[in-house]
Amino acid sequence: MTEMNPAMQLAYDYLESTNTVVFLTGKAGTGKTTFLQNLRQTSKKKLAVVAPTGVAAINAGGMTIHSFFQLSFAPVIPSGTAQPEAHYNTEKKELLANLELLIIDEISMVRPDVLDQIDLILRNIKASHFPFGGVQLLLIGDLSQLSPIIREEEWGILRPYYATPYFFSSQVMQKARYVRIELDHVFRQKEQAFVDLLNEVRNQTISKASLDLLNARYLPGFRPTAADPYITLTTHNGIAQKVNEEFLQNLPGSEYEFAATIQGDFPKDAYPTDTSLKLKIGAQVMFVKNDSSAEKLYYNGKIGTVTLIDGNSVYVNSGADDKEILVEPVEWTNIKYQLEGETIGETNSGSFAQMPLKLAWAITIHKSQGLSFDKAIIDVAESFAHGQAYVALSRCRSLAGMVLRNPVAAHNIIGDPAVARFNEQAKALQPNAEQLQQDIALYEQYLLSELFNFGPLQAKLQEFKSILPDLEKDIIGVAEKFTKQLNAGRSMQAAAYFLDKLQASTTLLYQNLPFMVDQSKERAAKADQLIVWLLNRIGLIEYFSQNPFATAAYLALAQDKVYTHHRSYLKALNALPNEELYQQLITWREQEAAAQKIMPGMVFTEKTLATIAEKLPATLKNFSGIKGVGPQKAAQYGPHIIPMIRNYQQQLQGPAAEQVSLF
Repeated sequence: MTEMNPAMQLAYDYLESTNTVVFLTGKAGTGKTTFLQNLRQTSKKKLAVVAPTGVAAINAGGMTIHSFFQLSFAPVIPSGTAQPEAHYNTEKKELLANLELLIIDEISMVRPDVLDQIDLILRNIKASHFPFGGVQLLLIGDLSQLSPIIREEEWGILRPYYATPYFFSSQVMQKARYVRIELDHVFRQKEQAFVDLLNEVRNQTISKASLDLLNARYLPGFRPTAADPYITLTTHNGIAQKVNEEFLQNLPGSEYEFAATIQGDFPKDAYPTDTSLKLKIGAQVMFVKNDSSAEKLYYNGKIGTVTLIDGNSVYVNSGADDKEILVEPVEWTNIKYQLEGETIGETNSGSFAQMPLKLAWAITIHKSQGLSFDKAIIDVAESFAHGQAYVALSRCRSLAGMVLRNPVAAHNIIGDPAVARFNEQAKALQPNAEQLQQDIALYEQYLLSELFNFGPLQAKLQEFKSILPDLEKDIIGVAEKFTKQLNAGRSMQAAAYFLDKLQASTTLLYQNLPFMVDQSKERAAKADQLIVWLLNRIGLIEYFSQNPFATAAYLALAQDKVYTHHRSYLKALNALPNEELYQQLITWREQEAAAQKIMPGMVFTEKTLATIAEKLPATLKNFSGIKGVGPQKAAQYGPHIIPMIRNYQQQLQGPAAEQVSLF
């Protein structure tokens, strides 16, 4: 990981070696986003990233909370008996059952009832009494920044159940064991006086001297020149839009319009820029994406001026070196998570292609969260919400690069006393090395309980009680009694008992599987899932029937897959057509993903590859029509895959096989 300091290392150790809930906070510019991106690349856990808004989700490389968990936006009264996951399909349930780490970015904007719903869903899915079903949560955000958006009538419904509208007032956070780790090294600002000033604003303790220092940046009548790229941060969207439109209209010359290309599922609230982007030569623009090329010529938030428009290319001058940057359309992807074997993969469910630019004479403070600016005009005289002034001021890299549109008064710095109280109380939650070791030991105890947690088996067993009449009594009933007296000393004896019962049950299912395949594909699929679960648990329990329990061994064994043996058995039942081609496609996908440095699921899911192996598409048009492919991926990967299909068919049919045209 880059820029690893002691606080980051502590957070990383907690996320790799415990399942304790971690609230990772820190002032603006302390590297919270960098930590998230590094963790995604290095974590060994099966994880998903979610955020409260569409833009935040796209920036974090994840999904919105409501989309991932299929939640309503309406407030929900906490209830221990509801089953909000009841409408999930089998794939969604399997994905959540395998989830180990859930990362929620911009947690300051998440309501408490949303966190309680997540807790209830995961406990039900995992059949576990642990908070969040034992899934570790990483909550990233700064409570001194933007707060949850909640209307008065919504708060009227929730007020009887929650002390504040913030996540920390959720019922699950009152019960869950969690630590608060604060990143304290500021990377964005280098001037200590400015850092100190921002800290006072953050804590609503700004002194007269600091206020005077800040208001020295009020320059009446200041108007930047065309060569001086300042962006105005304002409180209301209407003001920002009006400023941008007026500046654009006042520029001479022709107006050029660039239309976005939207494919698949890409929610409107996540659009990174205008679907119809209007530009002129001389327009001040902001890049809204990081440059993915090796040159790294621009980053999200970089300001520049349009110098030339040539067809589908825009040239932007940005920086003191007067270097022109060639800008062409780029693509944003809306990812979705799904289970692939025993891992959680990412798949592209939609895309938004457009110039990575937006007009940038003005932007709302809300949309500036997470960005950094060298030069900005700040207008917080009409601040109306907690954290607005702090977010706006902390976007600036230096005090010299800031100009105030109006003087800042102490009453413009709005803070919520509930946040101040929590921040003060939460200082006691900052862990040390000794507590980390205690939490590592608790994680081992949790994993031991999971080894003998047969709650998930109960749900999968419903349809097969006639085949396995004694399983519920001999395994689930005994396990419930055993876990009440759980200790590592008795684990080998218990594992030996359960191993015998599980192996006998799996043998019975295998004996009945051919009959179930003939009887009902749906029932056979459920039996398949049950067998896979049993085989995975047998692999774990067999080892611990002969060896003392240890966290490292459990985690290593849990990563092993049983699919190769089991799928070869299903092949004999014709449950997976063209198995050899399917395995070739899996190998190709792994190589392609490694070359692109992306998750294999972002190329194709295993389900899509199985459909390709079954359908054997002969042309790009047929290939494009397969669910999970589409025109874009057909054009990108078709020239590789269709020849593989042709070669496979030739091997089956011999030299006289008909030649298949790619087009």
